[in-house]
Amino acid sequence: MSRWEIPEIMQGYGDVAGAHVTPEQFQNALPREVSFATAFGGFTDFCRALIAEGGHKRVCEIGGGRRPLLARDEADALGIDYAILDISQSELDRAAWPEERIVADVSAPTANIPSFDFVFSRMLAEHVPDGHQMHRNLFECVSPGGRALHFFPTLYSPAFVANKLLPTGLSSRLQQKFAPRSHPKFPALYSMCVGPRRRQLRQLTDIGWEVEQYRVFYGDSYLDRIPVVRDLGYRFWLRCADRRSTLFCSFAFLVLRKPSNAPISP
Repeated sequence: MSRWEIPEIMQGYGDVAGAHVTPEQFQNALPREVSFATAFGGFTDFCRALIAEGGHKRVCEIGGGRRPLLARDEADALGIDYAILDISQSELDRAAWPEERIVADVSAPTANIPSFDFVFSRMLAEHVPDGHQMHRNLFECVSPGGRALHFFPTLYSPAFVANKLLPTGLSSRLQQKFAPRSHPKFPALYSMCVGPRRRQLRQLTDIGWEVEQYRVFYGDSYLDRIPVVRDLGYRFWLRCADRRSTLFCSFAFLVLRKPSNAPISP
């Protein structure tokens, strides 16, 4: 028995030749709280709410690059000092603001990131070659009682498994054909980009983080231009969402807190 009422068009679709479901019908069939559309549409508000609720004042966007998430007026309304960090100086140079811009590799053993009480990333973690080192570096730079927030795609979503396995050049061409983007495509490695599996949680807590929230979402739009594959994908995601699978999800919000009694990093 499904945990929500599936619209009539979804009942047994795929069993009849020529059955077709639109992206809108699929998204309406997914519970809103676990829909990938909710993740993308709600991340900015979720991030702002965490900053405000925690009273965080020194905030850094990891991988902010040319398009920082928060505009100047939003940062002013929150009363925060806002910085962006990126591995690429040229990407930082394209940003309209803020003034504080840090060039660093967040997954390097010698990252040397300044201190902040709130750090966050969006669609960055999958490009990092060493997710464990990234989380360790951020734990060192976050003040005791501070938080880290990450929004990332997760293995073992079929589209992301293919993206990981295919050569970068080929996956880039396929993305431009079926899911074009205006920004450059960076290699996707998916280190520690999974749902809330036991090993993942243990790795995070072994570093010292407290896992406050691990919200998973289902579905994607990468295959919407390929009707047959798209419809199979819709069926797959509805089944995964119905079971609230922690293995087969497509995106996640991960909220981590550094304990207030953690020693201050030198």
